[in-house]
Amino acid sequence: MSASKNKNVLIYRLGSLGDTIMALPCFHKIKDSFPDADITLLTNKPVMAKAAAIEAILGTGYFFDRTINYPVGTRDWKVLLDLIKQIRALKIDTVVNITPVRSKKAILRDKLFFMAAGVKRLIGFDVLEEDINVVTDPQTGVNEWEAKRLARRIKVLGDIDLEAPQNWDMRLTPAETNAANTYFDLVAQGSPVLAISLGTKNQANDWGLINWQALLIQLSGILLNWKLIIIGAPDETVLADACLESWGREGINLCGKTTPRISAALLKRVSLFIGHDSGPLHLAACSGVPCVGIYSARNMPGQWFPRGKNNQLLYKLPECAGCGLETCIEKQKKCILSISVNNVQQAALKIINSGKPKISPVLYN
Repeated sequence: MSASKNKNVLIYRLGSLGDTIMALPCFHKIKDSFPDADITLLTNKPVMAKAAAIEAILGTGYFFDRTINYPVGTRDWKVLLDLIKQIRALKIDTVVNITPVRSKKAILRDKLFFMAAGVKRLIGFDVLEEDINVVTDPQTGVNEWEAKRLARRIKVLGDIDLEAPQNWDMRLTPAETNAANTYFDLVAQGSPVLAISLGTKNQANDWGLINWQALLIQLSGILLNWKLIIIGAPDETVLADACLESWGREGINLCGKTTPRISAALLKRVSLFIGHDSGPLHLAACSGVPCVGIYSARNMPGQWFPRGKNNQLLYKLPECAGCGLETCIEKQKKCILSISVNNVQQAALKIINSGKPKISPVLYN
């Protein structure tokens, strides 16, 4: 197919930090497929205060030329009509849909919406059953990786090499890199650096401050020449201060002080990252850092694994695994709280002591 006739392209993508990182290879493929196009991104307004806007993750001026933001799930006909008018005014001829598929009814509704906006070419709207319901990947025995699911949606544009580093390049600017270096040099001074993030949008994914403090006390006694950097949202500052106190040595609390892109530039220079199944974990893995991921079992293993093969991903799978709960009251977070401080410490030391990157197994029960 020729991309030369497609001068005004719209990418339809919803999500926050982790979701956006998972879609990064698709953004690269779209950019490569329509190199001369004027590209608009239709996306959601951040659903909560601590969720980053997509421009803060992907930057501006490379993957797209502008964004149109709207409230997810709106049924306000005035809002929808205004969106249609904006799309028509931009003379969009092609829409590439890489937003998660909720149902066949939803995909049909989206298709009719874009047709009403005058769009002639629709890519990513012909979905398979596995695009709606996550299936087990026969090659891995776990749920299909989200990055792979998204890449399949736009296969008409060509195959995407999910192993290629260039497909995970966030196109950081020199200014962003310089800002990150300033923060890094405040603490590193030639020493290896451990980075952590306590952040998570969902209570079910939170390992708990007591566990984090115990972990840092242990690691501080082992990693004698290491420094600590903590990244996260502004509302995690107090928790991060408590973790720095437990670490007891050189470190810096950058919660609320760095954008996602400056954090990504910063993470390129650290030696190890530890975090929940949340956006910062995917940001670190995207930056090439080996990660220890502390996972709840609200989602089954596989779909939301971070990029990379030198990670240690900690899972416990009780009988209630796969519940999908954002808040766990009845089982009192049995899954994630069954992961011990020693489990995480051992996973971190396994990465540190490995001579070469290896494909790491998921650590189950």
